[in-house]
Amino acid sequence: MDMQVLRERAGLSRAEVAFRLAISETSVRNWEAGRTEPTMTPKKYLEALRLFKCTPEELAAASEKSINQRHKRKPGRPKRFPDNQVAQVTDTPVCT
Repeated sequence: MDMQVLRERAGLSRAEVAFRLAISETSVRNWEAGRTEPTMTPKKYLEALRLFKCTPEELAAASEKSINQRHKRKPGRPKRFPDNQVAQVTDTPVCT
């Protein structure tokens, strides 16, 4: 179960979660996409547990699963250098 499944199981929209936890909807979207992990004060953490109707273990597992899924997706930005080329770093100044 990931963060989106946890939210949907509680019958909540992203906007409702954001409003009730006094955070941005973007934060909720980032949690679900695995871009960021939920970071909350203890008070908000307890409120999130009540809101999602879950145990601390379920919340931790959902957050971890969302993060792990993010790392399995294809990367968004290509590498700067092809694999067969290595950028050379020198100690000499470029500008004189």
